[in-house]
Amino acid sequence: MEALSTIAFVLIVMAAMMILIFRDWRITAAALAVQYLGAFVLVTLSWPLGMAIVKLIVGWMATAAVALSWQASTARLEMPTDLTKSDSTGSLFFRGGAGLLIVLLNFVLTPSLQARVFPQVDLVIIQGGVMIMGMALMQLGINSDPYLVIISLLSFLLGFEVIHAALEMATLLTGLFVVVNLGLALVGAYFISKLGEGEGLHDS
Repeated sequence: MEALSTIAFVLIVMAAMMILIFRDWRITAAALAVQYLGAFVLVTLSWPLGMAIVKLIVGWMATAAVALSWQASTARLEMPTDLTKSDSTGSLFFRGGAGLLIVLLNFVLTPSLQARVFPQVDLVIIQGGVMIMGMALMQLGINSDPYLVIISLLSFLLGFEVIHAALEMATLLTGLFVVVNLGLALVGAYFISKLGEGEGLHDS
């Protein structure tokens, strides 16, 4: 089980880095789905498989809703799949360097965080949750694109859920997280579609 949790953490790091660095909506959507898969494995360390799989299914549903909304908007307006019209090499290196800094800070800070705040939680769970939240906050700080903002909010909520799952198992709270995730995805899909309609009217 330790090897499986380590693989899950590596998947989370790779997926979070891809979401932060790349701007193609297909890559970010696939990386978010992989991130949910890694988080699912970490949650199974604390929860029964039947409850943990709910988070995976809801996460994939939210990812699909946001990604398909963005695909419909780009297809309707004949926009490029890349979220930015021009992305210099310098910006790619900046985002990559920022991601590596978060990875480094994660490994430095999480042992003391476990010792002082979450002594009953496995270190790999804390590292996975903090990694997801840290990358999401960095993404929110450097982007204003609606698609990336929604992806970042879903990621941040996922990181919180990973740590929270190790502290408490409540069916009612699990249902609340399901509603929040799907509601956030639907709100994001709505604003993405409205943004596409607005740009289409402006162009015409």
